[in-house]
Amino acid sequence: MNASQFIELLQKADQLEKEDYLLLNKVQKNFPFFFVSHALAARYELKNQEDSPSLSFAAITSANRVWLKQWLTKTKKSVSSGKNQAPASKEIVTGGLVNESSTKAKPKKRKAPKDDLIESIRRKDKKEILDSKKQEQINLIKAFSKKEIKLAAIKEIEANQNTQNLADSSTILNDELLSETFAKILLQQSKKAMAIEIYEKLALKFPEKRAYFADLIEKSKE
Repeated sequence: MNASQFIELLQKADQLEKEDYLLLNKVQKNFPFFFVSHALAARYELKNQEDSPSLSFAAITSANRVWLKQWLTKTKKSVSSGKNQAPASKEIVTGGLVNESSTKAKPKKRKAPKDDLIESIRRKDKKEILDSKKQEQINLIKAFSKKEIKLAAIKEIEANQNTQNLADSSTILNDELLSETFAKILLQQSKKAMAIEIYEKLALKFPEKRAYFADLIEKSKE
């Protein structure tokens, strides 16, 4: 069977004869996954005999089994009642070969809002507000960082001043620490000037030992 012969067979789907059915059986054997041949054969079987061996093959290969059931059931009732019906060729092409998903109503495309310009302005303003808030946060972080640096610098200056004060105080001799032992320690540390200063103060404090301290002063200068 060629293509033109099959089209003629399809056009007279409502008046299939035994010879046409036998040709459909050959097509079914050669093309086991061809839905139209199974559907037409099942239509003939339901119209002319009790059992329908082609029905299971039609259901398996059908892209829309709901339509197939309605089409075959309607055909059977129409034949028994003798009522007019739509051409089977048109139904099987427009129904059985169409996927179930394609028969569903497609969602309508959303129409573009009339106030696109207003919406775009709102979005732009919102973005600018977000950007300004972000910039404000960045400025706060920078200011806080500068503040931390400034505080750290002040603390460092204060620490240096305290260190300097401690150094200055360490060079000032306390009268309570004036002793020969302390002077000897200073001499061991090569701090002759401070040791001599202690001896001079001790000579003033103990005038009766002035000659003794004067001798120590001379030895310290060596």
